Amino acid sequence: MRSRTPKVLHPVAGRAMIDHVVAACREAGVDALSVVISPAQRAVAEHLAGRCELVYQPEPDGTGGALRQVPAAALGSGDVLVLSGDAPLVRAATVRRLLAEHREAGAAATLAVVQDPGRDDGRVIRAADGSLDRIVEARDATPAERQVTEFNVGLYCFDAPQLAEALKRLTTDNEAREQYLTQVFDFLRPARLVTLNDPAEAAGVNDRVQLAAAESHLRGRLLRALMLGGVTVTDPATTFVDAGVEVGQDTVLEPFTVLRGATVVGAGCRIGPHTEIRDSRVGDGARIEHSWLHGVEFGAGSDCGPYSKLRPGTRIAAGVHIGSFAELTRTTVGSGSRVPHMSYLGDTTVGEGVNIGAGSITANYDGRHKHPTVIEDGAFVGVSSMLVGPVRLGRGSRTGAGSVVTRDVPDGATVVGVPARVIRRQPEGELQGP
Repeated sequence: MRSRTPKVLHPVAGRAMIDHVVAACREAGVDALSVVISPAQRAVAEHLAGRCELVYQPEPDGTGGALRQVPAAALGSGDVLVLSGDAPLVRAATVRRLLAEHREAGAAATLAVVQDPGRDDGRVIRAADGSLDRIVEARDATPAERQVTEFNVGLYCFDAPQLAEALKRLTTDNEAREQYLTQVFDFLRPARLVTLNDPAEAAGVNDRVQLAAAESHLRGRLLRALMLGGVTVTDPATTFVDAGVEVGQDTVLEPFTVLRGATVVGAGCRIGPHTEIRDSRVGDGARIEHSWLHGVEFGAGSDCGPYSKLRPGTRIAAGVHIGSFAELTRTTVGSGSRVPHMSYLGDTTVGEGVNIGAGSITANYDGRHKHPTVIEDGAFVGVSSMLVGPVRLGRGSRTGAGSVVTRDVPDGATVVGVPARVIRRQPEGELQGP
């Protein structure tokens, strides 16, 4: 990979590739899961901590050497599944199928195979009767064996007691001087062969080219599932959706839409074009275009953009309008309120039915600390107003254009100027707003 990041931590569709393998195992019903890693891969150990049993392989002496590190108690007395951590395209359904066929056959060992002329790894050499004769690694293959186009996938199921005995018999009599796991098939006979329906599931990742290919394939698989579930993807070639993202029926994803992380988009929305949403929840019927949302709760029927940025901690209620060139962070906006354009709200609580005039900002940072601003129901903030926190605008209050508000504004009052001063008070009982 030519990377400081361990290979299995490189992301594919928003998840580390090993997380896809772990997820496939869990979904397939695997309860006890061990991951064999190098002691030097502290980042991998930290990433998997608490989710799997970690087994360390002190020396890089091959796949067989890796499996030999797993304690006999962990192998148990039933069936043992073995997968590669760098094969992120394997499906849970495939793991279940392999296990089912292994048990149905009562085999000592079962392996997944694929017909793929483009591969160049462990070739499956069959006997005259079609059964498995041996598996030959690429560097050990003869010219005749290199013509074989059936390959070992690296997905296996074994009878645990027989596997434990076969592992004891592994040698390093090969070009790499490693203990090949595939050598156990010399001792576990007969072996069951299961041909994959989708050759792409057999793809491993060993460089950035293969990483991009895996990303493309998985992205296509995810988008296909969304479209079959009732989501319109206008241009799949320019739409990027991470694994785990949820999108509701009749939502439209326009070109250059990117949905990342733990994002949930409701039904009947229109997202994009040119929109990125990460770790956010979007309510039904929302409209977001040419905008960026991260860590946001975005209410049903609200709209945003173009060219707005909503940062973590922002909560938008139902029926809110966030216009163009607005930025909000750690801000709550009540239902029916409007932030039409070119405004900044930070550490702000906006009530219901509030209008924020164009070019208005909340000055929340004094150089050392962040300060809150509260704008209560029905307030009207005039264009280019500056609200210097901590400050509160009362219910139904108003600021004149260009006002700099440094003190709390009473309910129903109107303030103007620099610094803003009260020029009119609303008679009690006649406050504006909902």
